[in-house]
Amino acid sequence: MPMRSIFIIATCALLSTGAWAQVVFNSVSVRTHDGQIHNFAINRVDSITFDTVRSVQTDKWYHMLENPGIADYLRDFEYDPMDYSYHRLFDYRGEPYLDKRQDWPYGVTLGDTTYYNLIPGKTYTLQRCEDGVLTPVTIHTLGQLRMIKAEGIDNVRDLGGWPTLSGKHIRYGMLFRGVEMNTAYSTIPEQARSTHAITEEDRRMLREDLGIRAELDLRANSENPAKGYSALGRDIVYANYNIRYGEISSVENQALLLSCLRFVAEQVEAGRPTYIHCIWGADRTGLLCMMLEGLLGVSQSNLDKDYELTSFSGNTRYRNDTNYRSVIQKIVAMEGRTLQEKFRNCWKEFGATDAELDRFIEMMTE
Repeated sequence: MPMRSIFIIATCALLSTGAWAQVVFNSVSVRTHDGQIHNFAINRVDSITFDTVRSVQTDKWYHMLENPGIADYLRDFEYDPMDYSYHRLFDYRGEPYLDKRQDWPYGVTLGDTTYYNLIPGKTYTLQRCEDGVLTPVTIHTLGQLRMIKAEGIDNVRDLGGWPTLSGKHIRYGMLFRGVEMNTAYSTIPEQARSTHAITEEDRRMLREDLGIRAELDLRANSENPAKGYSALGRDIVYANYNIRYGEISSVENQALLLSCLRFVAEQVEAGRPTYIHCIWGADRTGLLCMMLEGLLGVSQSNLDKDYELTSFSGNTRYRNDTNYRSVIQKIVAMEGRTLQEKFRNCWKEFGATDAELDRFIEMMTE
C-alpha cells in the first residue's frame, strides 16, 4: 500500500494543549484539550502529518507500523474465553489484507530509505533523502504489535506492547519470539523440514538493531545443528531446554518450563534482550510465551491472538487447536480470582517462588 499524507489544518492547533491523535485504517481520531473526540474519515491512510503555526511540531508524522490485517485482527473483536469452538483468522489473513509478507511490519519510507523494526508509541527523528540532501523528519509511531522484518527467518515479533489487565503493558525490546535461525536436517522427516537460515543482514539486525544478547532454544538435540551455541555468535548467552508442547502436567516438563522462566528472568535482570524459539516459533515457543504473558497479566483473548499471529507468517495455528486449548483450559480451571493469579499459581506449582515471580512481573511490565 503506497504511503500517503493528509493535512488536517482545522484541528492541528489543538495539539499544543494536550491533544492526541490516533490513526486507524479508516479514520483519524483527534481528542482536543477539552476532552472532545473528532473523527475524520480516511480511506486506509497509514501516515498523517499535522502542520500549522500553532502545532507543537511543524513537521511531525504519525505512522502506523501494523499492517492492515494485523491491526484490524487485534482490535476488531474479543474472543469469548468460554468458547473454543471457533477462530476468526480467515477474516483477516486474506483479501483485502493480503501482502507478500504478512508477518512483516509496515516500514517508514522517507525518500529512498525505508526504516523497519521501529517500536510503537515512540518518537523518532529520521533522515529523509531527496536529491542528495538529508532532512530530519520527526515520526511518531503508532500501533501495538512490533513485528520484525527479517529476510531469512519469519514469524519474528517482540513480546512487548501487549496490555495487561492491571492497566500496564509488557516492555518492548526485552523478549522476542520467532523461528529457528538455522536448520538441522538430520532426523526430521522431509515433509516437516524447515529452511530457516539467517542472512548476514539478519544477524546484524538481530544483534545491533534489536540488541539480542541471549538465546533460548527449545529444540531437541536432533533438531539443533549448533549443539551448544547461538547462531548469532558464540558470545551470545545460550540455553537449550527441549520442552514438550501441550504438556504442563508432567513433572519433567514443569521442571523444563521453570528452567526457561528462570533463564529468561536472569537475562532480563542483566539487561540482555533474549530471542526465544523452537523450529517454527509456533508450538513450543507458543506454549512458553503464553505462560509468560499470562503471568504478566495479558487477557485470555489476547493470549489466543498472540498464539494465532503465527498464522500471518503462513504456518497456520488456531486457538481451537487441541494442544493449545487443553493447556489454557487447564490453567483457567486452577485456583485464583483472576486469570493472572491462575497463571501465577500454575508457575508456583512448577516450583517458582513468589519473590521471583514478583521480580519478573516488575521487570517486564510498565
